[in-house]
Amino acid sequence: MPIRHHQPPTDQFVAEFQKTIVPSAIPSSEFIDWEGIEEQIEAYEPQIEAILDLKDVSESEFVEGLTDALMHADDTRKWIDFYFELLGERGNKYSALEGVWKFYDIQRSIDAGDRQTAHDLAETLQEIGLQYLVDESADVRDHFRGMLVGMESHARKNRQGECFEDLVGDRIREIADRLNDAGYSVEMDDEYVTEYNDESGQQKTVDFALFEDGDLRLVVEANAYKVGGSKPSEIRRSYNHVAKRMRNDDIAFVWITDGQGWAKSLTNVLRQSYDDITDLYNLEQAETHLPEDVERFFETREV
Repeated sequence: MPIRHHQPPTDQFVAEFQKTIVPSAIPSSEFIDWEGIEEQIEAYEPQIEAILDLKDVSESEFVEGLTDALMHADDTRKWIDFYFELLGERGNKYSALEGVWKFYDIQRSIDAGDRQTAHDLAETLQEIGLQYLVDESADVRDHFRGMLVGMESHARKNRQGECFEDLVGDRIREIADRLNDAGYSVEMDDEYVTEYNDESGQQKTVDFALFEDGDLRLVVEANAYKVGGSKPSEIRRSYNHVAKRMRNDDIAFVWITDGQGWAKSLTNVLRQSYDDITDLYNLEQAETHLPEDVERFFETREV
């Protein structure tokens, strides 16, 4: 059975949940990772200095300069990544109408002494506009800083999850402290891998786990959704399956989730999640109800 003591009807739960949603787990102070950006600029200082030496040279001199830099690089891939990041491209390859340039293959050829590969890549970079950028930029470092800020929209997707897990982790830690103050011997772990108590041999990695006297008693998964889509529905089905298997092992399963993605577009998924899992909380509900629910669970040991 669920550990949640406050179990309103589904419609009431959905209304309560959506009324107290936290739009994003990222505080304004962490919207842009300025410290990380400055560290990236500093890490690329040798590459920046080298490319500044090619400012206002001829096209052939620029290509040869890039070729020489690639051939003499201690870390070829780092130089390749820098050149393309300066142009706003990040990944494992560059694709265009003319073809695909796979960075690992290029790195391997250059490291094997293939100057022609380095020269071909240098010509491609010049054609994309790297020389124009270097010649026309008043400050390459400022341009690179701007490119990194532009790439932050992708980085924020990971930061959203990390920040939310940090918030949830703080709450689970407080619950563990509360239980220890109440006389229980409780330890907390994160990114814990547990095996199901059956013949499958399957494992499950959970975001947080609470142990009593060394025995696993409760696991927590944490997810935040800034937008809707199919992912929450897939997670719901997966967690419903996990929750049933955990309960079969006398282990409580709790899902803490939040974010503005739940506001309207995911209402039906939210309803199904509550009906299936029940031990579902947003951040405010985790503060309001979860501590007492978990303590009651430790008292009764009923799953």
